[in-house]
Amino acid sequence: MKPRIAIAWPKAEYLASLTRAGAEPVELKPERDVLPDALAQCDGVLLTGGVDVDPAEYGDAVVHPTVEIDAERDRYELAIAREAIARDLPILAICRGAQVLNVAAGGTLVQDIPSQHPTSLAHSIEEPKSAIAHDVAIAPSTCLSVLLNDQLGADRRLAVNSRHHQSVKDTADGFIVSAVAPDGVIEAIEKPDAAFCMGVQWHPEDLGPSPLFTGLIEAAKRRRQTSPAGFSPPDGRQG
Repeated sequence: MKPRIAIAWPKAEYLASLTRAGAEPVELKPERDVLPDALAQCDGVLLTGGVDVDPAEYGDAVVHPTVEIDAERDRYELAIAREAIARDLPILAICRGAQVLNVAAGGTLVQDIPSQHPTSLAHSIEEPKSAIAHDVAIAPSTCLSVLLNDQLGADRRLAVNSRHHQSVKDTADGFIVSAVAPDGVIEAIEKPDAAFCMGVQWHPEDLGPSPLFTGLIEAAKRRRQTSPAGFSPPDGRQG
């Protein structure tokens, strides 16, 4: 059986990338799929791009005027992320998804890069979606480095697309920074002690077949093989 990857607010590019990598996407909807039960038969999670996370979720009382909030989506995706971390479900998080992952685990965000981290680097090129905006430096000895090894040169850099105005500020406990842009903006995070838990600010779904999706699917396959009956938390509660 193909590994089942949970995804909320999907777009065609995400679904195509999951399917191409060998997964069965499972769309979750807050009005239909109650958590945590909705994750019981899933082998992994993809957190996708979208609008901004409410700053109140990471303790900021003042909201920058550029911030766009979807409270329902915040509640549902933060709950998905927290449950997936607790279950050690493989997670790939993209753009907003990387920010959701960090906030869910207790980290904070830069609300608006242009005003709070002034830079001449282009972090938001909307069209074409595959346009290369800048490169990122990949930290050695990380899961991200291993996955992207064949795409990296001697300088361990990767050219990426980009369309975000927020980024990780303080990484959550247990997470490390695995990629940064030339201006210091955090471009990827991961949780080293997890089966597979990674967030990136760029959009691999727009760049053709990606080792990041392959890595997620392979981790999901391993989970399916080792936990065929699903996850049972320590307190005996069934997911």
